[in-house]
Amino acid sequence: MKAKTTTNLIIALALIVLMPGAASADDKDDVTALVMKYANMEGNLVEQAKLIRSDRIMITGVRQSDQAKNLEIQLAGRKANDDSTGGPAKWITEVEGLVVRVYGDSAVASMVRRFHIYPPGAAPINTPPHWLTLVLVKEGRSWGIAHSHISPTWQAPN
Repeated sequence: MKAKTTTNLIIALALIVLMPGAASADDKDDVTALVMKYANMEGNLVEQAKLIRSDRIMITGVRQSDQAKNLEIQLAGRKANDDSTGGPAKWITEVEGLVVRVYGDSAVASMVRRFHIYPPGAAPINTPPHWLTLVLVKEGRSWGIAHSHISPTWQAPN
């Protein structure tokens, strides 16, 4: 009996070592939580950037493959907006129809996203909805956003 238990243990350990990319049951929940955290951090780009890999490619009508430069541009634009409206705006993000699919150490999240922006010295801004697709990669036990693609929706969700 002891030999059979030892053999089963060796087989189980070998499977863990040989199949590190196998998705765990918690991966979908982890990716969903990261995506929602990312969506809700639009008002704090520095903290949001911690969820993004340094090699992330972002497509928003233009392709940006330098994440550090992309963040620099976003922060400069945000500061200019804040300066012109009397301070930082409050950002509220709406996410509709989130679908998360996990493929081993990769995941794809697709959703419709919309921003409601409340600058202190200006009228509120409600952006039109847009499609957001994120590709995430798992290294070790951590997920990071490796690719973002944003495009306009043709019809607002009901």
